[in-house]
Amino acid sequence: MRKVRAVFSGWTADDFDAMTVPGLAPRMERIRAEIQPKFIQLAEHFEPWLTRELGVPMHTHVAKHARRTVHPPESTWVAFSADNRGYKKHPHFQIGLFSTHVFALFGYIDEGVDKAAFGSRVAARSDDIFAMLPGDFAVIEDHTSPEWKLVRDLGPDGLKRVAERLAAVKKAEMLVGRIVARDEAANMMGPTFVRLVEEAFASARPLYEIARPMAQN
Repeated sequence: MRKVRAVFSGWTADDFDAMTVPGLAPRMERIRAEIQPKFIQLAEHFEPWLTRELGVPMHTHVAKHARRTVHPPESTWVAFSADNRGYKKHPHFQIGLFSTHVFALFGYIDEGVDKAAFGSRVAARSDDIFAMLPGDFAVIEDHTSPEWKLVRDLGPDGLKRVAERLAAVKKAEMLVGRIVARDEAANMMGPTFVRLVEEAFASARPLYEIARPMAQN
């Protein structure tokens, strides 16, 4: 019998409220019960979608937050990378949420093994990349923080600075993509959100193409 893929049901206010529950164990219980099933729904669409779009097998990685022993996570996500063993060392795409917003991003985080080479390549092409990216895309330098800057506000020079820091600083990160505020996301139909993420990932594809040699190592 043919497997029927899950359809993403959309975000609700309860999903965002789950990210404010006090205590590690209670918050993780809510994340596992309410949010991770939605990540699986999204993954059933985006793992094959990214595989088709990028021409390389992509694999799903739901954040487990296993290293945490005291403090509950302020955000949670599902990531997609070309490595079936993990995503943290590689360029990847991710969908996730804080209590205040959801995000659909491409990026390298601090554990990326080739992020210095990627940062150097982006810095060298910062004018072209700035012209390719939507001006209202967010640029994030710390995936644990809910703060971001817009591409249009950074400008080519600011984008170059972020990329140069990625190349030079071990803990530096660079994530780029779409941010949707809590209230807007909670009132958005599931298929509408899926289309928004598709558009965000497609717009971030030039960055993946720069990272592709590293992504497939």
